[in-house]
Amino acid sequence: MDNLNSMTSQSLNYLRLMVCSYGLGYLLIAAASLIRWGAPDPWSRFSLPVRGYFLVRIFASAHSLASGRRVYRDPQTMQEWWATNSDPGGIRRVIILMGLDLSVFLCYGHARPIPLLERPTLQACGLLAYVGAVAAQVWADSHLARFFAAGPQTGTIMNDGLYRYVRHPRYAAALAGKVAFALIFANWLGWIMMLLWAAVLIQKVELEEAHMVKLFGRSYETYQQATRKFLPGVY
Repeated sequence: MDNLNSMTSQSLNYLRLMVCSYGLGYLLIAAASLIRWGAPDPWSRFSLPVRGYFLVRIFASAHSLASGRRVYRDPQTMQEWWATNSDPGGIRRVIILMGLDLSVFLCYGHARPIPLLERPTLQACGLLAYVGAVAAQVWADSHLARFFAAGPQTGTIMNDGLYRYVRHPRYAAALAGKVAFALIFANWLGWIMMLLWAAVLIQKVELEEAHMVKLFGRSYETYQQATRKFLPGVY
């Protein structure tokens, strides 16, 4: 994935298939990790918040793939979409963290519950927060897809919609989604993964912003001064 410039049409099609297969495989393994094989009620860990999480996650994954199809037309555009020109190792880190996320499902499915964390009210709040985070991601994906489909090398800085208030609404939504994930799958591993995701996303933002300054110069620096990275008026 790091050498998108050398991709042919056939390899682009292969990448689409690989992304789709990885996402589907992730969800299947995650669901299987929750099943208590051999127990009287093997589906007991599929509470309402957990089922809601999977339904929303499937919708989000499908929408992300659909949005990506609009920019999977040439290697250069895909470089911008995946940010491999600013962060060549970013995809690899995300794949590793997604693999580690599976431990959260396994822990929730088979470890002893933690009463302090596993409360229906907290898990329901987590699901509501996850719905909100996915809604923000869906908006960001759609907005980005339209922008990239029109050609991201036009010298235009996105500063409308949510981008009027924060520079990285999609990453902010992703981080909020990880907080929601930790609330839904109430175990300590979820909060550790949230911190790891936060560290990776903050590093990714720093690399991408350095790239944007190179591309747009003073215009992007002015935009930086007028907005925050993740949370309006805070950070």
